[in-house]
Amino acid sequence: MRAGIPTEQFALSGTFQAVPEVEFDAVRFATHGTDRVVPLLWATNADTDSVGTAITEDETVRSAQVITSQDQNTLLRMDWTDQVRFLTRVLVGEHGTVVSARGSTEGWTFRILFPERDAVSSTCDAFEEYDIDIERITALKDAPSIEGSQLTDGQFSILKAAVDEGYYEVPRRTNLQELASELGVSHQALSERSRRGHRALIESVVMP
Repeated sequence: MRAGIPTEQFALSGTFQAVPEVEFDAVRFATHGTDRVVPLLWATNADTDSVGTAITEDETVRSAQVITSQDQNTLLRMDWTDQVRFLTRVLVGEHGTVVSARGSTEGWTFRILFPERDAVSSTCDAFEEYDIDIERITALKDAPSIEGSQLTDGQFSILKAAVDEGYYEVPRRTNLQELASELGVSHQALSERSRRGHRALIESVVMP
């Protein structure tokens, strides 16, 4: 299942407001006790100091620890507030496994694997109650990759704009700097997202 939650309803909404170019990708979900899911997140497209300052002031975060950082990539261990923990438990309440979780100013996208159809049905009922949007339900045998290599909404928007504006034509009718200006994002953020989008498309074809 692919599900989406707006940032203002889930986690790090304050961080996204302070550092709109940042994106987060979950490395894994580590369970501590029966009521806590504490993810490790990679923060990309923004420097460690900016992200760290924003997170310390974010009302959805109890505490955060920087594990490692390099250039504009920072690995963080997060401890959420009760509201975020509660919604995370809703996501995996029917023995679901979070395969991937990605967050940006556009919202959070989760890909969740369930052991059986009944679990999906029960989860759909819970999602409706808490306004969690179900974007897609796919049988595992029909999914291109269990690693979640499909495009995020942000990657899709950037690649579509690149096609529409002639970035892939020969000769090119635009460049990344012009695309970034048109889309209202930094050149680096556009470059990072487009590279991840290209990788996702290639993986879905050569590693189905």
